[in-house]
Amino acid sequence: MARKALAPKLPRQPRFKAPQTRGNSTIVIGARLLGVVAGFDGPTTLTRIAAAAGMSPSRAYRYLRGLVDSGLVEQDGASGRYDLGPEVLRLGLAAISRIDPVRVAVAALPDLTDRTGLISTLAIWGTHGPTVIRCEHATLTTPIRIREGIVLPLLPTAAGNLFLTYELEAVTASLLDGEMRDWNAVHKGRDAMTPARIAAMKEDIRKRGITRAIGERKPLHANIAAPVFGRDGRLELTITLIGVRGSYDTSYTGEAARILKGVARELSRRLGASA
Repeated sequence: MARKALAPKLPRQPRFKAPQTRGNSTIVIGARLLGVVAGFDGPTTLTRIAAAAGMSPSRAYRYLRGLVDSGLVEQDGASGRYDLGPEVLRLGLAAISRIDPVRVAVAALPDLTDRTGLISTLAIWGTHGPTVIRCEHATLTTPIRIREGIVLPLLPTAAGNLFLTYELEAVTASLLDGEMRDWNAVHKGRDAMTPARIAAMKEDIRKRGITRAIGERKPLHANIAAPVFGRDGRLELTITLIGVRGSYDTSYTGEAARILKGVARELSRRLGASA
């Protein structure tokens, strides 16, 4: 007689204990179970949810029923699997809509300046192009002073290069045309700005995720800039580190670049951008 195959056993999970809280522990447990559901790639079974939460299936089922009734979780009528419900999407979008990208980014500037010893600035796309809206000097004593409200050109600045790369071409076209005429009036031959050169620059920026401008506009300045994206993948703002040329490592693998990329990546994550 053929031996009946045994179903694979799920790994033993620690007992799901009620948390110590000053509020309602049932709500806390339900919220944690919602987090377990969110951790799966898609719809999944009661057994897997219970195992991941360290709860018995019967106990997990009671909490899941409450989450289903609230719209935070939904259950497929055919398969019985559970997934995040429409109310989670509504709450998530409401939370994202209340995040002010500038407010979030401004709060990160003092620490960025302290960690790098460099001036840090924020720029957004304004009426006349990339516009510096916040500058953090902290206690630095440098011959460089950045004025808030200044409009940056696209071609010779690191922040401008980022907007040129990630902003819609329809938005940047008129400004770029004028800058190219001015640039090519004084730069000839190999130094001339061409569509092919701009395309290569954009490709390099997208590959590195960061860019720099050393003495391009101001001989004293050495700038490194990184983009910050929102949940729709659009460029929200740029962060730039500014120092005296030759006073710090401006390489793409240097400490300043590494710190800046990490801050920009974390801000993008907080604003809902995908990896």
